[in-house]
Amino acid sequence: MRQLSRTVRGIQRSPIRAMKDAAAAYADAIHLELGQPDFPAPQHVIEAACRAARSEYTGYTANAGMQELREAVVVKLERENGYSAPVDGVVVTIGAMEAVFASMAVLVDAGDEILIPDPGYGNFCMAANILKAQPVRYPTLPERDFIPDMDRLATLVTPNTRALLVNSPSNPTGAVYTEETLRTLYDFCVAHDLYLISDETYDQLIFEGEHISPARWDDDGRVISIYTTSKTYAMTGWRVGFVVAHPDVAAAITKVQEPIVSCVNTVAQHAAISALLGPQDCVEAMRQEYRFRRDLAVDLAQQAGLQVSFPHGAFYLLVDISVSGQDAVAFSQGLLDEEHVAVAPGSSFGSILDRYVRISLCAGPEELSDGLERLARHLHRLTEAQSTQAGAAETLRVSA
Repeated sequence: MRQLSRTVRGIQRSPIRAMKDAAAAYADAIHLELGQPDFPAPQHVIEAACRAARSEYTGYTANAGMQELREAVVVKLERENGYSAPVDGVVVTIGAMEAVFASMAVLVDAGDEILIPDPGYGNFCMAANILKAQPVRYPTLPERDFIPDMDRLATLVTPNTRALLVNSPSNPTGAVYTEETLRTLYDFCVAHDLYLISDETYDQLIFEGEHISPARWDDDGRVISIYTTSKTYAMTGWRVGFVVAHPDVAAAITKVQEPIVSCVNTVAQHAAISALLGPQDCVEAMRQEYRFRRDLAVDLAQQAGLQVSFPHGAFYLLVDISVSGQDAVAFSQGLLDEEHVAVAPGSSFGSILDRYVRISLCAGPEELSDGLERLARHLHRLTEAQSTQAGAAETLRVSA
């Protein structure tokens, strides 16, 4: 048989998904690896889906999505994101990641480059690779709450650079970029004539600061904004996202949709209309619970002697495991095998986090507490073993 595509064979699977699969071997595993909200979808959303499923027509919709849903997205943008968009600038997608993929697809040809944050969501690079584009990682600064290193960023632009991808609030760091930072990034794109892909998946999960959408400054159609119901409304499996762009860009994305997905599930689109236009108190309730879990996890981690980040948005926490002497994948596998706790290796998100693991705040307080206790125990055990080995080596050296 002929081999499969070289492009696909060259893509490495996400270590996060590999960790989830490995955790299936442990019935008592504590799952802190996935950004999977543990809340049910809001009741009014479920009811809207049930009504839609019982209706006479649940067939295909327009490739760009139902008109009513696209209009609801326009309402959401004005209510929460501070800018207006025409309905023909909105395309309904299968979650945020398909929106990212389709946006890249209309911007790049083979060999073109996309600037992607380091650390950043690993699927960004996978999508670029599938499109035969080159993902170029730009570093962010851990000592400055993971804001981009603008000096380094400027050196990475080449004649082949087509777009800059920005993710605020960030997965995995929880960084929330200030208006000044985002304006600097927008002006950078203008100066270098780049598109700006703004992944705003976690735009409603802010604990400190304010969410700013770069599209509010866009006057020449270079910003492509991406949103989703997945995190805001605990609708991950419903798979409804949105991309908002200049109508010409949106038309091109709609063209890409046709051979890939045709359209988003009709019942899920009806549910998304209810999510966007229905009661929003559920969003605030979930945000407050995530904030509580963030504060609880940081406090417990510090009591256990762990070095952790302080995320201002999204629902992730980074734990520094460098004292273990192991890289992130080895530590994560050992933690799963020894303590039955599944976490995301930091290397899933780029080179900067190879000595970190990411835990998800989507687990309940009891699981978070137990999981962090086990993580600290495993880390301290490795640290003590490393210290013992170093002492033995020093004794041998002296005696020799």
